[in-house]
Amino acid sequence: MNHVAWALLGMAGYSATTMFVKLATRTGTFGAFAVLSIATSIVAIAAAANAYLGGAFADKSAADFLRPGALYAYAAGIVLTVAVGSLFKALSLGPASVVVPIYGMFILGGAFLGIAVLGEPLTSRKILGLLLAAAGVYFVAV
Repeated sequence: MNHVAWALLGMAGYSATTMFVKLATRTGTFGAFAVLSIATSIVAIAAAANAYLGGAFADKSAADFLRPGALYAYAAGIVLTVAVGSLFKALSLGPASVVVPIYGMFILGGAFLGIAVLGEPLTSRKILGLLLAAAGVYFVAV
């Protein structure tokens, strides 16, 4: 699969995740962070198994886990914990039709960081797309 197919699969997965988090917290059996704990445990086990079985750690030494790539991975884990934890808590408190579009603004944040930090090109087409995306979120969430 190419990057677009993977992105579409991720979008579909996040869409379904929203529904299941709302259903799980709505029952009152588990709070947002208990649901997050269960869900992320499944993700962690699946990701570790995929990496291990795919040979991602086969040639790594302990020193590799202190290199810049590993440090970026740790930073990604920290901010992803905050992001997903915040999403699950927000979903437990408010309507998905408002929470998800606001949370989805990470697309704009990621695009801006790609341009500002990673040096990706800024085109008039991208500017228009980002403005339309922000307007769409506003109209859906308000």
